[in-house]
Amino acid sequence: MSKISSVFLPANEYLGVLWALSGVKDVAVINHGTGGCNFFEFATASDRTKRLIHDRFCSTGMEAEDIALSGGEDKLKAAIEEMAQKGDFSMIAIIANPVSSLIGVDIEAVAKEAGEKTGIPIITFGDSVWQEQAEKGIELALVKLVEHLCADQKDKGLTKEPSFSVNIIGPTIQTYNWKSDKKELCRLLSFLGMEVKTVIPYDTTTEEIKKLPQANLNIVATAAGLQAAKYLERHFQIPYIYGLPYGKKGTFEWLQEIAKMTNNPLPMKWIKEEMAFPVHHYFERIADGTFYQKEWTVALACPPVMAKKMIQMVTEDWELRVAAVRLTTVPEKEEAEELESLSVPMYVTPSELEWKKILRECQPFILMGSAEDRLLAKEIPVHLRIVEPAFDVFSFFEGTPLVGWEGFKCMTQQLLNEISRYAIVSKK
Repeated sequence: MSKISSVFLPANEYLGVLWALSGVKDVAVINHGTGGCNFFEFATASDRTKRLIHDRFCSTGMEAEDIALSGGEDKLKAAIEEMAQKGDFSMIAIIANPVSSLIGVDIEAVAKEAGEKTGIPIITFGDSVWQEQAEKGIELALVKLVEHLCADQKDKGLTKEPSFSVNIIGPTIQTYNWKSDKKELCRLLSFLGMEVKTVIPYDTTTEEIKKLPQANLNIVATAAGLQAAKYLERHFQIPYIYGLPYGKKGTFEWLQEIAKMTNNPLPMKWIKEEMAFPVHHYFERIADGTFYQKEWTVALACPPVMAKKMIQMVTEDWELRVAAVRLTTVPEKEEAEELESLSVPMYVTPSELEWKKILRECQPFILMGSAEDRLLAKEIPVHLRIVEPAFDVFSFFEGTPLVGWEGFKCMTQQLLNEISRYAIVSKK
């Protein structure tokens, strides 16, 4: 099957690194390489990425002479010194683009020398960041940030926060609908007496990252955050929970797991009130009282960490059948085994032609995925946006989460509104 893509545009590790560093407000980024490569990669970044990082991003602009003779090391040293003189940055990140990687420029040696001279910590990203998969770039950036900024805390006899504090690891400025999801997570955790302190790498600083070891629990929102969480568990004995809560039952189980890990009692009175949402009362009111829920099938497109809870929400809370699932990244071994046990047709990172063929064959009524999925299958009646890229919708209001019980209500409302609209239009 052809791997040519016109809709599933690949995002490489470089963009993942850029998305991660964009959220750390006092880190400067130097792209070491030719101006052309720099322009292409920066131009393909999202508008939000560019707005957040434009005043702390630069390229060394290597030319033919640099490539042939020096590898542009003098230009790299000059760029580091200039960024350091601005005085606005607590850290500098150097990314080698393909040209400097291919000719073997030793950016680590340059960074070490310049770091000693300027007194500013420098982290480097070599040729590996030009591989495909943005998630790997986010993972790499998170690990480097945490290792570099938290290593000194190991021997300081850290004092934990007086209140039970939580870090959330994984969301970037590219994560769809994160403001709303963060608000709902903070609300849920507050009922367990917990406070969210740092979200990394979304909207944070190097000083906040240094305080990660003071937390009592890490919540890992994406696969890209796992290695950083494991580092914090290994060196600071901070336990972590992997995945976010989706759906009515899924949210309850997620809170149960956190309560068990932290020896916190569950506030059952509040939980009963939250779970009292009469979802099927609203389903039965669709399309002038015509109840045809059993005919609705769903296709999902999301990462593995999200897939299990989404499948549970669709099959148990909405009582709909899942016809196919497109996993947007390759699952870990344990994840794959767990997902296989759900007995749902699962397709791991299919090409766009393969996915289009699958959707044509199973003919779902509802497609929950990204803007790319919508472009591939415009004929499907109902589309719900649950993951990025989401360039076809706005998500600036903080009151429309996907996670938690409020998220379940929001998604149910959006689903029923879309079905109702389709029912009205199809009658004309």
